[in-house]
Formats: sequence, structure tokens, C-alpha cells
Amino acid sequence: MLPVCTLPCDGKCEMKLIVNIHGTEKEVDVIVDTGFTTGTGFGLKLPADFAEFASYTGTGNIKLADGREVHVDSIPDAKIIQIEKHKLEEELTIPTIFMSGLQCIGMLFIQKCVLNLDGPKKVATIEF
Repeated sequence: MLPVCTLPCDGKCEMKLIVNIHGTEKEVDVIVDTGFTTGTGFGLKLPADFAEFASYTGTGNIKLADGREVHVDSIPDAKIIQIEKHKLEEELTIPTIFMSGLQCIGMLFIQKCVLNLDGPKKVATIEF
């Protein structure tokens, strides 16, 4: 049986993660963003200042949904170690960008889960 998180979903769905960035654990609230697609090559967006915890970073430009290109730092191997109150048995490695704005988790993560949205009840469940 997969662990299940039940989250409020009223126009947006947020969850708390604990992420390991090259040995430093950080807690972050993220929005589940189905528009953050695999086309960028990244699945998690963390605050720009979290890049200081990375042992190394790549740099480059990514194209945003509105067509703008922005410069970002990135790592291929942030590890999600906890989702809400569920400590993962096996860490989930996910390519990550560091930039300002809302923090989000996208399709690279969602494709590894079962996501159910119940609009009338304003609830989302995620099995991972």
C-alpha cells in the first residue's frame, strides 16, 4: 500500500516537503503545478537562496510559461525525503532549479504518483 497524503485543494494544492540539498535538509512549502512540465527538464523549484547549500550548481536559462527566459542555478539531484508527515522509505531524486517566486513541484514528481483531485470536496489525494 502506497502512503497517501490528503491535501486541501481550493484553487491550489500545497504540500510541505523536506528536501536534502547535498547534505543540508530544508523544509519548504510547494504548490503542485501541473503546468511545470517535463519540457524544462526540472521537477522542483526551490528558493534562490537555497542554492547556497548545493555543493555544485549548473547555470543556464529556462523559458517560462509566458515566454520569458530567465537565468537560473540548478542541480540534478535534490532529494525529497519527506512529504507532509510521511518520511519516504526511499529518497526521491529530482532535478531542481533555484529561483524566486512561488515554490512548486511539477510533472516529473506527479508522474511518479497517483493524483486525485476532488473539486466539489476541495480535496486532493496523492499516493506516492
